[in-house]
Amino acid sequence: MHEKIVYLNGSFVPESEARVSVLDYGFHAGDGVYDVTRTFRHVPFKLKEHNDRLFRSLKYTRIDCGLSQEEMEAAALEVIERNKDLLGPDDDYAVWQVVSRGERSSKGPRTNNNATVAIYCLDVDFTGFCRYYVEGVTIVVPATRRIPPQCLESKAKITNKMNHIIAAFEARQADPKAIPLMLDLDGNIAESNAHNFFAVVGGKIYTPGSKNVLGGITRAVLGELAEGLDMEVEEADLTPYDCLNADEAFLTSTSPTIVPIKSINGVGFGRDVPGGVTLRLLKGWTDLVGVDIVAQALNHMEGEEKEELSAAWNEKQAALGL
Repeated sequence: MHEKIVYLNGSFVPESEARVSVLDYGFHAGDGVYDVTRTFRHVPFKLKEHNDRLFRSLKYTRIDCGLSQEEMEAAALEVIERNKDLLGPDDDYAVWQVVSRGERSSKGPRTNNNATVAIYCLDVDFTGFCRYYVEGVTIVVPATRRIPPQCLESKAKITNKMNHIIAAFEARQADPKAIPLMLDLDGNIAESNAHNFFAVVGGKIYTPGSKNVLGGITRAVLGELAEGLDMEVEEADLTPYDCLNADEAFLTSTSPTIVPIKSINGVGFGRDVPGGVTLRLLKGWTDLVGVDIVAQALNHMEGEEKEELSAAWNEKQAALGL
């Protein structure tokens, strides 16, 4: 069996040979930034936009990766190309670009002035989220709040994810399958540990303002998609009260793209999950990327479970004439 190839500091090496020093600032301080691009039918989607965001994060953190944006993008494309032969017809990659400040000197708190740059492919975990398309995901609002931008800019994609990890553990203590929905210090909805949030009220789509959330690429594309479907999207301060009283709600993220929400803090959205707006957006995303994203995910299931989920999904689409 072939082994995946990783880009590491200017070289393309087998994954098992990719090594980073224990003195690396990314390892002992979480001092780094990253971005993740997904492929659809083995072709990267919005790689330039992800790469642009990566370089905005690098500028904010004062890390010089030693590459131009064009060189970084070319390296990512080369990693995808070198790993394509390991993909099956229904498989796709999440392509990670990770940059740390580099290796610390063992003689003191100094770096060698060379950042650590790694680009690698992870298989998209379709089995981890395919049920969400059909049944929705459970949301829990944890006690841990999103770090405010006055302390660390939310728009930068930082490798230190402890804030989000603790929130995820708290949510799973309430429900092992739950995703956390974090509040900001004012009690407004911010984001999940890995997704942006949207609520639908009276056919209109609302999402938290950009002040205290990562500027998701999928979030931005969804806004364009919604506009093309004559749906209005508005940024607003949203509280848990607003979300519990919404008609439907969903999350967006790079790999699953659109994730319907089944309940928030135990309060459900009824039998119609995904809701009509969410279903139309899922259909619109499929048309946009040329891949039936739900069918692709369900094709990674087997036996009765696959048949059950596929039948339920077809029924939901038929109910809206999709």
